Amino acid sequence: MMSLLPWVSEVAIDVGTANVHVAVKDGGVVVREPALVAYRVSNDTPVAFGTEAKQMLEQGVTEVYVVQPLQAGVVADMNAAAVMLRHYLQKALGRRPLFSPTVLTAYPTAATQVSRRALVQALRAAGAGRVIALQKSLATATGAGLAVDAATTAMVIDIGAGTTDAAALSMGMISDGISVPLGGASLDEALVRGIKRQQGIRLSHHAAEEIKLHVGSVDPSLASSPPAGAANMGSFSDKADDIKAFGVQLDEVPDIIHDACMPIAEELSWLIEQLPAKVRSHLGTTGAVMTGGTSQLRGLSSLLGNRTGVPMAVATDPMSCTMLGLQAILNNLHALSLDGRRVSFAALTRS
Repeated sequence: MMSLLPWVSEVAIDVGTANVHVAVKDGGVVVREPALVAYRVSNDTPVAFGTEAKQMLEQGVTEVYVVQPLQAGVVADMNAAAVMLRHYLQKALGRRPLFSPTVLTAYPTAATQVSRRALVQALRAAGAGRVIALQKSLATATGAGLAVDAATTAMVIDIGAGTTDAAALSMGMISDGISVPLGGASLDEALVRGIKRQQGIRLSHHAAEEIKLHVGSVDPSLASSPPAGAANMGSFSDKADDIKAFGVQLDEVPDIIHDACMPIAEELSWLIEQLPAKVRSHLGTTGAVMTGGTSQLRGLSSLLGNRTGVPMAVATDPMSCTMLGLQAILNNLHALSLDGRRVSFAALTRS
């Protein structure tokens, strides 16, 4: 890749359905915020972003309405996405830059050309100059420490809030991958419906998320405490009184989550079945790495491993893998080639 002008700021942005992370070159992550914008009802003016907007939503503030610009990993509201990203870019840089920053970002592995273009357009409308976009699985696998440019095949499965993104990688490129609109949000929806059907209790999606994080398991025998890292997922589930206030019998929750995870298992099985026999055999030995907040549910790695025939292991820092990969690539953009479709892990480790 060509070197960038030294006076142009360089930024990496992981734009997810639930959260936005922003890192500056050689400066680390400087923004970690929910992907939310609160607008004043009276005149549609943005008044709050991120955590503050989420608090307004949870408290039911009537003077504002809250928008989630991305749905299932893609831009659903262009104007709100541009407003939110402009706010976070300025927050990350601490000033309005004289020159538009170069932005490195990632899009869902199997995203359509339309959705890829929408993300780039939102970033440019937010004030970005040059936008370098790569497939999410390349960034996630790099952040998880996988040697993506090896001759053998590695697999990474990112289960986020809105999307499950999975890919088989070899020689620094993605050989096959999927992006399906299933993740933490679909589990929350299943809980809302399941609890209403089984117990006659109507829950908000926020309440369902809190219950999911409190139970933290797809297996009733493992549902004893919040999952590892639950606090980093924005959970209030360590407050037992909040959970009791919902009035839900928690014994039925793991089974509801388990059933809601089965479509994810089926999609992964389909992906793996499409791979060459030699690759499937190799993955049956080496396994796949799971990332994303939802991957922390206890028993999920065993469930997916049993269903797909591929051993699953959760990454050391599953919530940060995509951002860590983007950071590593941002600091070594020469590791990218083929218009962002190939990354050299060896080039990253030499730097």
